[in-house]
Amino acid sequence: MKALIYKFCYFFRRDIAIWLSYRVQLVLGFLSGFVGIIQFGLIGKFIAGGNYFPMIEKYGGDVLAYFITGTVFMSYTNLALSTFKASIQREQSMGTLEYLLLSETPFWELFTFNFLSSFMFTSINIIIMFFALVWLFSVHITPNIFATFVVLIVTMFPLSGIGLLSAAMVVVTKRGDPIGWIYSTTAGIFSGIYFPVEILPTWIRPVSYFLPTTFGMDLSRKTLIKGYTLTQIKDGLLILIVMGILLLPLGIIVFQTNLRKAQKEGTLVWY
Repeated sequence: MKALIYKFCYFFRRDIAIWLSYRVQLVLGFLSGFVGIIQFGLIGKFIAGGNYFPMIEKYGGDVLAYFITGTVFMSYTNLALSTFKASIQREQSMGTLEYLLLSETPFWELFTFNFLSSFMFTSINIIIMFFALVWLFSVHITPNIFATFVVLIVTMFPLSGIGLLSAAMVVVTKRGDPIGWIYSTTAGIFSGIYFPVEILPTWIRPVSYFLPTTFGMDLSRKTLIKGYTLTQIKDGLLILIVMGILLLPLGIIVFQTNLRKAQKEGTLVWY
């Protein structure tokens, strides 16, 4: 029994040492809990108004439809932010990242194929879940499927740029991703995913206008719940296209720079 206790203490000390060695991940974990409390407080403030929700009247006023579409869109947001990072971490953990870079298949092809595969599987799951929830709770929607699909595709470009920035950070830090964490946390509060942007204090509300998820979420709800056409949402689509033109090349450049730096320093195989 005493030997078992000693073994447990050894493994516990080892896990603590590993945990403390990833300081970025440690700090982000604590901050996530704090931000989660703020989010739930704002959600509570939103639903405290009763059965009438004037802030979401532009989306039909149905709070269930509002929450369901928010959950669906957040799944795609997480996909764009995490797929590239997860690919890097998986190859790092298996020690195959450097070999992949030396293979005949360009690295961008591997990234693209992995993203498209994840997008397809996520879409299948989300479509089934979405219409099951709509049917189960008798939520009234008049979706424009084509317009919604266009919105999702256009939104993926700026979000993929941010996802590549996250992957670039993981190449350096190995664990812990401040860029992805900062964006997903900020989007959760400022993008109107779980509660309307209008519920935020006026002085801090402009932050939402710099986030692709704010416009993607707004357009997705309008096309999925209210059946808006592409002509009706052309201004929002244009903003997303401009964001994509800026963020996607930036993500590619930073990722390639960090990858070359890690190759030069010989840290690609570290994990």
